[in-house]
Amino acid sequence: MILLLASCMPTSNSDLYGTILQNHNGSIFSLQDENKLEVTNQTHMGKVHLITFLFTNCTSLCPIVTSNIKQAIEKSESTKNIPILIISVDPEGDSMESRLAFKDRWELNPNWSYLNGSEKALQSIWSDFYVNPHQSALETLAGESNRKYDVIHTSPVFVVAKDGRPAAVHTNPIQPTHLYKDILTISAR
Repeated sequence: MILLLASCMPTSNSDLYGTILQNHNGSIFSLQDENKLEVTNQTHMGKVHLITFLFTNCTSLCPIVTSNIKQAIEKSESTKNIPILIISVDPEGDSMESRLAFKDRWELNPNWSYLNGSEKALQSIWSDFYVNPHQSALETLAGESNRKYDVIHTSPVFVVAKDGRPAAVHTNPIQPTHLYKDILTISAR
């Protein structure tokens, strides 16, 4: 569940489908993508882009969010190459290799950047975007040697305007057509 407090308004008085964000400043960050390149909050200034929060070993919510974003941006030539920033909610588990494998598995284009950094750096971003991940161990019948984990988290998709400020947020269930239309509307501003 995402709390957006005073920074949002109801969508009924708007041309946007997602929750409108009026006073959200985003976050100042500098993280590394899956190719060891630095990506900051300034990297895509002047371009509408998306920010979401996932982890590579997720088998529940993350595949759905990834699929919905892909469906949204692939609806037209004008949106298929917009920058998409995936910010890790599992800094220890999301290695360079696992992030590259995630992008390969999902056939994600170079406009997708899978970002990671120190837990301290990520906590600030998670807080700024109202994401609060918690790791939980999942015991398997095979015992401790096969322990797995899940990261319980929200997976909002923020549509960031050209000025670098989040303009709208989509939460689950994300409707690809609504996300696509919001990308177009915010791009036209």
